[in-house]
Order: sequence, then structure tokens, then C-alpha cells
Amino acid sequence: MLITIPSISLFLCCYMKKRDLKRLEYWVGDLTAGVFLIFFTLVFRWLSIETLVLISKILGRIVFSLLKRYRKRVIENLIIAFGREKSPEEIRRLAREVSFHLLLTPLETIFAYRNSLERFIRKIKIEGKEHLDSALAQGNGVIALGAHLGSFPLLGARLAIEGYPFNVVINESNFPRMWKILNDRQKRLGQNPYPLNPVTSSIKKSLNCLHRNEILYLVADEQQRRRGIPVLFFGQTAFTAPGPAILSIKANAPILPMFVVRENEVKRRLIIGKPIHIERTLEEKKDIEMLTVKFTEIIEEVVRQYPSQWTWLNRRWKLPSQNNGGTSVIQKLDHRR
Repeated sequence: MLITIPSISLFLCCYMKKRDLKRLEYWVGDLTAGVFLIFFTLVFRWLSIETLVLISKILGRIVFSLLKRYRKRVIENLIIAFGREKSPEEIRRLAREVSFHLLLTPLETIFAYRNSLERFIRKIKIEGKEHLDSALAQGNGVIALGAHLGSFPLLGARLAIEGYPFNVVINESNFPRMWKILNDRQKRLGQNPYPLNPVTSSIKKSLNCLHRNEILYLVADEQQRRRGIPVLFFGQTAFTAPGPAILSIKANAPILPMFVVRENEVKRRLIIGKPIHIERTLEEKKDIEMLTVKFTEIIEEVVRQYPSQWTWLNRRWKLPSQNNGGTSVIQKLDHRR
């Protein structure tokens, strides 16, 4: 019997469990990403940022034209957020710009990590540095609140160059090879990345770095499937990770919004906002909920200001499953106390 590649694929699809297929998909994706990461790291040595922008524009157009599933999700999310404010033509035009920024983010990150600091990272202007210095003077550390917006992977490198001790939690479970390469480069630039899982370990490391009066960078703009807090985001209910609020309450550490935005195709600016304040009550759960609402509002304000620089790929407004078993972050922190 002749065994062909299609027949093998059919066999795999029929007899492999969905979980195994997902693992295989992540393994292939991780291997491919690792190879491309090494390749681009070598090639970008001879490229300029202007050339990188041109490459991102070309690839963005290709992705937007060919990947229907990607295009559909971005447009659907934009309609949820701006359906009453923008016309279909404006939304589609914005979706094309999103594709460009989405491709530019990983490429410029590799470029920045590969080239000298003077050529790119150090040129990022810092606005609001006084807010960070004032917050650190309190001695309880600082939680840097971020989002998947603009040149967000470069935030840590820029602050590390200034001498700030910088820690970042990475969800590297699906792509360990790729993250190992990136984490090694982050460490060379003075950052301290550590994995999200196991959660108990990451909580301990997060609290420890705050107790050492360091910066902890948390990105909190994605849908939280388990134990998320329902808050309004662009007028729609979005279940949000309360991690920044929980750690802030537990460690008495201020939350400062921090975003690296693209002023144009070449210039970048790191915006550090004022500490997020709420009127504390005697109910810790209520304080966490109010703080989560507050920082989500700030993320929305920045996304509204730079809509094309947010990814718009996350299913931000998808309701979580009713089966939300397991131990919550709050319970884990209470157990440590």
C-alpha cells in the first residue's frame, strides 16, 4: 500500500487527541520561531531601522491580505471598540495599520537586542521619570503596568540602561526555545525575566523584588480565563487579570502606567504615568476590584490614543468558561501569609 504525506496527516488528525495536536502545533511553532529568531538576529546586524520599517510594511500587507482568520479577528475586535465611532472604511484602514505595527514589534525587538544600545534603545526618550523616582523613594518597589502596545518589549531594556533594577514576568509555556533566546538577551541588558509558571514561584519572586524596592513589569491587557475580574473595557464587559492590583495591595507598592509608544516610524517615547490611586477601604477584595477597574481605564485611554499600536488579537471580550476551578492568585497569596 502506498503511504503518502496526506494519508499520514489524515491519520494524525483522526487518531491524535486534540491536546496532542495542540502540543505538536506549539512545538513546530517554537522550533520555527527559534530558527527565524537566530536568522534575523544575524541579518539585522547590517540593516537600518528605516529598512526594518519598510520590511514590516510589506509583511503587514501580506499578512492582512492572505490570513483571513487574523484579519477577521482584528476587524471584529475593532468593531466592538469603535463600531459606533468609526465607519467600516475607517476600521478596515485601521486594521491595516495594526498589521504593520504587529509585524514591526518583534522585528524591532530583535533589531534592538542585536545592535548597539546607542543605535536604538538609548534614543528612546523618557517622559515622567520623576514619577518613577518618587515612587521608588517610598521603598516598596514599583509595579510597571504595561500593555501589548507599541514597542512594549523595549521598556525593560530602556530602564535597565538607566540603572533601574527591572524584573519581568514571562508566559513562556508554549514557546520555551524562543523565550530562552530572548531571555538570555534580556539578562545581558540588565533585566531579570522569570516564568509565570509555576504561579506560586512567580508570586514569591514578584513579592521579593518589590520588597527589594525594584521594578516589576506586568502586562495586563488580555482576557483572563480563570479568576478574572469583570470590568468595562471600551464599554463592554472584559474579564481582566487582577495580578497588578493584588500585588500592589499585598506589598503596598504603587502601580505606575508605562508604555513605549511610536511617535513616528523611527522615534520612540517611554511614557511613565503618575501612580494609580484609589480610596482604600477595609475590604481587600473591594480594593482589588476598584484598582483593577482603574488600571483598565488607563489602558483603554492609551489604546484610544494609539489604536493602531495595540495588537487587537486577544479575545478580550470573550466570556470565560463556567468551569473556573483551581486555586486563585488571592488564595495563593493568603496561603503564603
